[in-house]
Amino acid sequence: MSWIATAGDSPPLEGLFAHRPELLTCYKAFYSTLWDDDLVPRRVLELCRLRIAAIHDCAAEWAVRDAGVALDNPEAAALKRGDFAAFAASEQAALAIAERFPFEHHGVSDADVAEAAKTFGEAGTVALMVALAFFDATCRWKLAFDLAELPANLNSPPLHQGALV
Repeated sequence: MSWIATAGDSPPLEGLFAHRPELLTCYKAFYSTLWDDDLVPRRVLELCRLRIAAIHDCAAEWAVRDAGVALDNPEAAALKRGDFAAFAASEQAALAIAERFPFEHHGVSDADVAEAAKTFGEAGTVALMVALAFFDATCRWKLAFDLAELPANLNSPPLHQGALV
């Protein structure tokens, strides 16, 4: 249970942000833009979000899935253990950065970013890096505020589909 009360039946992080609704509105708008602008494919974003959740061991974030992204059980298991060999080259380029982002951000090399830029372009690479920061922050908030318990409704959509879990 969180040491800060959350509001009603809202997903945990959204309930926490209910204390600052203006921040929740801004956060949702900005975060949703990353998914809606098509600079980085949804599947790539979802893979990176889940890899960061696995790195943080954030069960609540790991449990949420984007229904629009087909991720089978072997892919999820490989992602969880950090084995990216079976993923497409574009996915590997993004995952290479996501792998370092939470705890080794200084280890993200110019070569890593150049590879991402070849795949996603400069605007897409900026969008990817910002998305990684949001994924990292979401996990950290859930863990820091002790919101790591699974949401009551495991089918709650990710933030970009209308809910912040």
